[in-house]
Amino acid sequence: MNILSFLMFTGFVTFVSLRPMGSAQLANWDKAGHLIIYFVFAILAHRVASTPRNYLYLCAGIVVYSGLMEVAQSYMPGRVMSVYDLLANALGVVVAILLVRAVSNTRSL
Repeated sequence: MNILSFLMFTGFVTFVSLRPMGSAQLANWDKAGHLIIYFVFAILAHRVASTPRNYLYLCAGIVVYSGLMEVAQSYMPGRVMSVYDLLANALGVVVAILLVRAVSNTRSL
């Protein structure tokens, strides 16, 4: 079930990343949305990973995937590549890693 959830969320992120954008964007909330989506993505990766090392590999893969989505957006009508979006995505992954690590350390006490 965890792998299925992870794969379904990957499909959702791909769809949201590559769909054409309408003219009414919430520019002020855009980066927060990126951070939240990739935070959730990294939390789901933790549920799939069998070891802490595998989790970090999955998270690195998520950041690479994020970069590929940004490059792909540059070829989509009405979409543009944004380094700031990539940074927000990576920050979401880092926040998730830090939270997972903090919770894991708390449980071991």
